Amino acid sequence: MLQVTTAPSASASLLLDLYQALRSLQLAGPDDLLALGLAPEPPLDLETRIPVAWLVRLWQLAQQRGAPADLGLLLGQRRGLQTRGPVANLAALSATLGEALELFCRHSPVMSECESLRVERHAGRVRIVFLFSAPLAGLPPICEYSLSSALCWARQMSGVRLLPLAVGLRHAALAGPANYRQVFGCAVRFGEAQDYIEMAEADLQLPMVGDNAYLKGLLQQRVSSMQAQLPTHSSLRQQVLRLIEQGLVSGEFSVAAVAGRLQISRQTLHRHLREEDCCFSELLAQVRRQQALQRLAQPGCRVEQLSRELGFSEPSAFYKAFKGWFGLSPKAYQQQAGTMAVIA
Repeated sequence: MLQVTTAPSASASLLLDLYQALRSLQLAGPDDLLALGLAPEPPLDLETRIPVAWLVRLWQLAQQRGAPADLGLLLGQRRGLQTRGPVANLAALSATLGEALELFCRHSPVMSECESLRVERHAGRVRIVFLFSAPLAGLPPICEYSLSSALCWARQMSGVRLLPLAVGLRHAALAGPANYRQVFGCAVRFGEAQDYIEMAEADLQLPMVGDNAYLKGLLQQRVSSMQAQLPTHSSLRQQVLRLIEQGLVSGEFSVAAVAGRLQISRQTLHRHLREEDCCFSELLAQVRRQQALQRLAQPGCRVEQLSRELGFSEPSAFYKAFKGWFGLSPKAYQQQAGTMAVIA
């Protein structure tokens, strides 16, 4: 079984599902698997761990081959039953949609160590917030794929065509309003502070088609065991990076906030990071650098809004930091990235 010791990992089920969907659209082929060091046959075991970067690579190749702007939305609606991973299969055995959601939240690292969910409840509504960390953070097609997939699975597992009350995305629209309405059944808000789907709280009581308490108990043990063995869970550095990325969305990315999430003191956090030859300020800068480059390369990115998303007190502080990192201003980088896109 493949194991990843440093880079964030994901279930091979995600790779197989994505690959098969892209291949059906002639946007991927066996040579792409070979380039990743995988043989097209026999197929990967769904419990195998693969680098999350491999998923990003398939998305990049699809875009280079002329993928439609709404590819993420389309593929999310094609999630197959045969390539469901351990967590999706576990959730499908739940008694209610709410229980399935709780299992996805608890065991999301088994699916991907770079994606997680947070549930917020208010006045009869439930907001499911989608959180991404590097290398998935700041990639709109992948974000749309995740939200579209979540709704697809909820509809499959409940047997009901669920309609969200609201859907919000942090990025600008990639396609026309009709494309989003066809998938979600409601208007989508762009430029939001979070990536989310809002449902009626009553929907969480919907019964699941595959409800089976006995099988769920057996699979629960297997999934919990898999989660306990995840390699990056032993790295405090990786945990802090993920918490910073998630905290930038909520505004809670200070060393005190991260230490609180880890249930340790700030002093203990600093000490353990020193033992891993890094420090909190370096990790915060790393996350900001990665997200800045990804967002600035996207059409329609506004520097002022980006500075707020990255937690800077004012745009001038972001300008100064960016120039210190890369030797040019954010706007100069945007122009450079735009020129390269035209050439490509």
